[in-house]
Amino acid sequence: MYRKMMTLAFLSTAVSAALAAPTDEQLRVDNLFQQNCAVCHAADRGGYIAPGLHSDRLVQSEIALRGTIMTGIPDTLMPPFVGRLPDEDIRALAKMIKNEPVAERSWDMDEIRASVKVLVDESTLPSKPNYEIDSVYDLMVIMARGRYGRGDGSNQARAVFINGKDNQKVGEIATVGAPHIMEFSPSQERWGYLKSDDGHVYKIDLYTLQIVRQAKVGLTGTGIALSKDGKWLALSSFVPNSMVILKADTLEPVKYLALEGEDPDGNFIKSAGGPIIGSRVNNKFALTLRQAGQIWIVDPDKPDMPVTKLAKVGRMLHDTFLTPDGRYSMVASYDDNKYVAIDLKDDKVMRDIPAGCQPHAGSGAVTEVNGRMLAFGTNMGTCKLGSVVTAWDTKDFSVVKQIPVAGATESPAAHPNAPYVAVDIIDKDKRAAWIQLIDKNTLSVVKTLDVGGHAFFPNYNRTGDYLYVSSGYWGDRLKIYDSRTLELVAEHKMESPSGIFSRARTRWLTIGQPETQKF
Repeated sequence: MYRKMMTLAFLSTAVSAALAAPTDEQLRVDNLFQQNCAVCHAADRGGYIAPGLHSDRLVQSEIALRGTIMTGIPDTLMPPFVGRLPDEDIRALAKMIKNEPVAERSWDMDEIRASVKVLVDESTLPSKPNYEIDSVYDLMVIMARGRYGRGDGSNQARAVFINGKDNQKVGEIATVGAPHIMEFSPSQERWGYLKSDDGHVYKIDLYTLQIVRQAKVGLTGTGIALSKDGKWLALSSFVPNSMVILKADTLEPVKYLALEGEDPDGNFIKSAGGPIIGSRVNNKFALTLRQAGQIWIVDPDKPDMPVTKLAKVGRMLHDTFLTPDGRYSMVASYDDNKYVAIDLKDDKVMRDIPAGCQPHAGSGAVTEVNGRMLAFGTNMGTCKLGSVVTAWDTKDFSVVKQIPVAGATESPAAHPNAPYVAVDIIDKDKRAAWIQLIDKNTLSVVKTLDVGGHAFFPNYNRTGDYLYVSSGYWGDRLKIYDSRTLELVAEHKMESPSGIFSRARTRWLTIGQPETQKF
């Protein structure tokens, strides 16, 4: 199957050899890329959590590329490959990525269906957790990507489960690829679903902390969401450009969408599948098409699961989160420096919300401030506004304040019982170790927390008593702080910790809201 896939890829991208199969050497070098580089740069070399590596993008010489591969890039997940790979392999990789265009990759319904594995007989599972915990809603789950973030069989790529009440580890699950994102069933407390960067999805039993089923739904990408009733699981991919809907209980694929269409400038393009959100005013999914600038709203309860396409939403769409009533999806539009409110009840664009530079919603955060429900959106760039966090009213979408912060930010966190909105600074200098704390009453930064490694993805536990932070790159620790005093209360060593997810998220709908079981 792999050789068949690779043959199709090279046939479709190498014009000069359009009628020839790839050579053994081409297959060997591509396999080197898949094993060592694809987790960050994507299976097609088009870019993912790291930039694209292909002839249409690169300006560096082949010699310069070889040097970068040898030495790596400090303060990133890019390791030095000198001593890890022979010089001939490094030279071959540099030659390929300098001279070959983006490759076409396919992964269709038949391959998805064939990839489904049943690992545990669910009829044998216990009726309550088999470890000490008051409620699985107290679970905090940390994505540990493994050495250099590669999830390369080092046996360090795993999801780590922490009891958020006492901050003690209760279990972990190893994954083949680097784990990226975790979603939870809104209707059945025992089920979680993990998506890894290599396109695997895992159905996890939270009572026994084990994988019960898995499937491979693509080759690169992280988009994942569950429908309000917990029946359907939607997943999107960068590679191939696709979205698939599975039955959440069995992981059987039932709907496949190829993602393509006109971008805001009228160009017909294939588009990576960005984040997906499950509506809470109905059972629909809303998918962001990154490059096409469209939102596709899919109704899984109607025959053939029809799609409503909203065009010209913005340029380079990314993360999204819900307003407290569950009706509006807040979508970040990188290149337009705005958030866009999407009405999930009437399937339409509601309005634009001006942001700072290159807005990045992360998981979003909405919390009450002086009687108003304010959303907080991070910005990954710096422009004439400087480095800011954007705060707006979720009722009328008016911007309340552009809050000055120390640098570019990625993920906000809030909780009704915690005094601060926390944001991570992601600039590549000493500020990368900082979490800045915004006072909810004054809407200004009042404290800066140095976590001792690159600070990522802050999140509060279920009660808001503790702030969890991934301290990555040189830190390799999960660090847990008292949310009020900011004193360090616990830490856990793990390889390249990244995303932090609370099981209670489905009970508060949007991060920062009071806990509720109603939508």
